[in-house]
Amino acid sequence: MKRKTVVFLCVCMAAAAAAGCGNKDGNGSADTEAVLSESTEAAQAGAEVSYNVDDFVTLGDYMNIEISLKEADYQVTDEKVNEYVDQMIYYYKPYVPDETKTVVEKGDVVDVNYVGKKDGEAFEGGSAENQLIDTATNSNPTMGSGGFIEGFSDGLIGAKVGETVDWDVTFPEDYTSEELKGQKATFTFTINAIQKKVTAADMDDAFVKENFSAESVDAFYSDIRSYLEQETEAKRESDIRAEIINVLSERCTVDGMPEGLLESRLKTYVQSFEKQYCTDGTSLEEFLQSNYNMTQEDFENQSRSSIETSLKQELIFEAIAKKEKLTFDNEGFDEYVNNIMKNGGFATAEDVYSNYGSDTAAGEAYMQQIYVDNKACDLVVENATINYDKAEEPEDTQELESTEK
Repeated sequence: MKRKTVVFLCVCMAAAAAAGCGNKDGNGSADTEAVLSESTEAAQAGAEVSYNVDDFVTLGDYMNIEISLKEADYQVTDEKVNEYVDQMIYYYKPYVPDETKTVVEKGDVVDVNYVGKKDGEAFEGGSAENQLIDTATNSNPTMGSGGFIEGFSDGLIGAKVGETVDWDVTFPEDYTSEELKGQKATFTFTINAIQKKVTAADMDDAFVKENFSAESVDAFYSDIRSYLEQETEAKRESDIRAEIINVLSERCTVDGMPEGLLESRLKTYVQSFEKQYCTDGTSLEEFLQSNYNMTQEDFENQSRSSIETSLKQELIFEAIAKKEKLTFDNEGFDEYVNNIMKNGGFATAEDVYSNYGSDTAAGEAYMQQIYVDNKACDLVVENATINYDKAEEPEDTQELESTEK
């Protein structure tokens, strides 16, 4: 099995990108050092991890950062809109019935129902409804790769729309099912329609209304452009933060780690991962071996490295928050969590906390810490200079408003 890449829970910057900027003007009842200390201790599931962040972080110049981005990366062009429209068609409605054809010819794409039987009995996995079959490639044209067993679609050639036809095939000797290897079977096909491929030029108002809930073709294109502009702006903000974090990592020094912090965060992450993915009684070791081809020890070692990087970033922003006397405020935090709920598809704040901690209390405390860290990040971004490398602009370019400071 091909080894998959584990996606780690590095929420410091991920949460910033998902939720946007925090409330910069809120006044809290507790100072940052106290809030961060309480958050850290709570996130350790009861273990006392007390530290002075100044003992571990030496801050460099964080108020005069200058970065450069490519302007073309943040422009929404007609070409990009058209490409996205084509993708929408491909994923949601790539084919429609061709009313001009009634007899299947070689090369046609056909919508069929079929039932496979061996010795007169239907077998598991041998039936489907509204299956698209490309008779030219003997495959489903929307699947991208793979195909049916040899000769599967040959029996469709010459059949008429609305007819039911039987077709005998023989499964290959190396077929995955032991019961069907080398066995003959009969498939009964019902021809629902001969299909034709949809292109953007084929769309009319009725088509987009039925398939994309848009009132007209013009409205559909407008919706796509608005969506891409929002996504592009979100990418701009995310890229700005990523570049600033890279500069901060070079200018600021993190010497060591508060004792117990890394292992406690790793423990919390592993517990959260297990709670999310091992819901059917499967052990974490079994899940990792089956899905990622790795042992729990490998998983923890790989996770430890990623979490350590995230913690260093968090400590830098914690030190900035302390120096700038940034405070925790309930109103801003509630707005921050609500944004995460909206963008992440969470039903309640408790769902957010559970997702980012071993339990809701630990998750809430951790998100409070990240909220203040993000306020520090916002401050650094506000005082940074963002330059855009200009390139020759295509005629159809619509440039988003610059957020340079």
